[in-house]
Amino acid sequence: MRISGIIHQQICQLKWHLLACLGLIMVLPVEEVIVNLRAGDHNFTTGMTSLAIMFGPFLAGLIACANIQGDLDEKRYIFWRSKPANVKLLIIIKFFTGLIASLLIIACPVVFTILCKIIWDSEGIDIFIPLPILISILTYSLCFACNVLVRKTARAWLIGMLMTGFLLVLPFMLPLDFKDYMNDIMFLMFGFFMTIILAASVAAFIFALFAAMYDWHLRTNLKVLLWVGAGLVFTLMMLFSSQVANIKVLQEKEIDISYRWNSLDYAGSRVVFQGYIYVDTDKGRISLNNISGGPNFGLASRPPRMEGYRVRRYPRRPRYPSRGRIYKNIGNDIYSFVIDAYFHQEQEGHSTSQKRTYEKIYLRSYKHTEKYWTLVCELDISDCLTDRIDTPRATMRLIDNRLIACVHNSCVVVDVTEPGELKIIDKYLDKLKKYGPYGSKPPKNRKKEFAIPLVPVEEIELQEKIKLSIDLNYQFHYGGNNIYKYSIVDVHDGKFAFFFIDYDDIARFDVIRWDDEKVYCKYGSSRPFTILESVTGADRFYDDNFVKNGKFYCRNNHTLLVFDVRANSRIRKLGHFVRMSYGISDMAVLDDDNIVLCMRQDYDLVEKHSKKPKTYLYLLKNPE
Repeated sequence: MRISGIIHQQICQLKWHLLACLGLIMVLPVEEVIVNLRAGDHNFTTGMTSLAIMFGPFLAGLIACANIQGDLDEKRYIFWRSKPANVKLLIIIKFFTGLIASLLIIACPVVFTILCKIIWDSEGIDIFIPLPILISILTYSLCFACNVLVRKTARAWLIGMLMTGFLLVLPFMLPLDFKDYMNDIMFLMFGFFMTIILAASVAAFIFALFAAMYDWHLRTNLKVLLWVGAGLVFTLMMLFSSQVANIKVLQEKEIDISYRWNSLDYAGSRVVFQGYIYVDTDKGRISLNNISGGPNFGLASRPPRMEGYRVRRYPRRPRYPSRGRIYKNIGNDIYSFVIDAYFHQEQEGHSTSQKRTYEKIYLRSYKHTEKYWTLVCELDISDCLTDRIDTPRATMRLIDNRLIACVHNSCVVVDVTEPGELKIIDKYLDKLKKYGPYGSKPPKNRKKEFAIPLVPVEEIELQEKIKLSIDLNYQFHYGGNNIYKYSIVDVHDGKFAFFFIDYDDIARFDVIRWDDEKVYCKYGSSRPFTILESVTGADRFYDDNFVKNGKFYCRNNHTLLVFDVRANSRIRKLGHFVRMSYGISDMAVLDDDNIVLCMRQDYDLVEKHSKKPKTYLYLLKNPE
């Protein structure tokens, strides 16, 4: 048996298939060159080349089926099986001849692009080549083995492509030891993935040898193949669901609430829902207990009226116009703190818009007595309105017994040891003006060191001062903010890091040093959103995010993601929770590390079915 004769026969057998595949894979790069030349542009990009290479695995599968199908024709098969031919050598030669030919075809767009770059003296080529080539090898091997067994080109190609897709997607779906598919699997792309691809390719090649040697033949039924394919797709969807909803639900509790927006706030170690219900959890069960025996409905819980003024309450929460409060437990009593801003509203000439002028701001404390919140003390902090009187920005943070109330560019430090007798310790007027009023973003140049102004408050310790400075710089908006109960800063082993959802990834920034006026930071690392995470929501809308106990929580309307931010300065995915037909109103992380999630039925779904929206409290097991 002459090897050269077999190779020549094989190339002649494949010549039309190779020419057809070459034409298909080259059509996009050639078309781009022609269009650019007609437009007088000699700059050749690599976009169409990259897209053409992506078709390589499909064409490799077609070449594999054409490679062996001619020899599996019934008459020719009987002829060469009847001769004393070395079946093993014949299959080996055919396999590698077709594989090399297919790889040469796939390499043609890359060679064409390099030549165009050289001729036109353009910038260097930037194409990620190795992965499509590896996938093409896998596709070729599986389709070759399937064709030896099935002996029908179209069915063998479909089965081979289905098996390729299944093997490529399966590692992302299985509950492996990898906690984070972006940092673990993607980082080990040329280790873990190469092992899977090469192992499957070798296994397919060996299987094809045995199938040819022992005359294995599988007679397929199209209906059965469709059912098997549907079963594999269903299995992948089930595995996909387990990955995008892998945070364990301990309890789901429907509650009868008439409010449109719902809030979860902290009163020490307890969670307060909507300002009048304690949310307690014990042994994985949710129990609701009214504060002081009744709800806080009634005029006593509303801001006092002032003739000629309207009022707006702060702090306001992101995306939801509900009224946030800071709560404090003293013995069996519970108090709350709010900022009430009073304004005049006038119509601007003949326009339909109305002009607001804020003139008075009060910091107030309330005590829950019987069924109502009763005003027990107030402080006039209107002198903090030093600029932007049409729209104030205000927020608070409780640090031990010090309440830091920020209004515009000023802040007031208040002693709340006795909430019924608030005492101003100090005022810092026009000392926060270096903070971005619309919410800043870290610099786009991540190699550049940058500074954040340090709040001048002397009544709190350095750690809390640094955290407050960073939170004010990135979360102090004219609209909502969640500074009053959350922080984006993580403190571990004396080191500070904060986390920001920036563009298409989660970015980590480290505090490297500080002085009396500024905190100096630099970029540490980042973690892009994966396809699995992007499917359930646009990543740029993950705006309600915070850090607590070394975990970063970010959520949008339907999705909650949990990340570990202390894994050797890397950001590792821990959990994913999705309810596409519901909106997440708020969340709280308990002292036992479990998560309470408030969700409300999607209004579009409700209107479609003409039903009253339902509100739920979920108790979730925090992933580890």
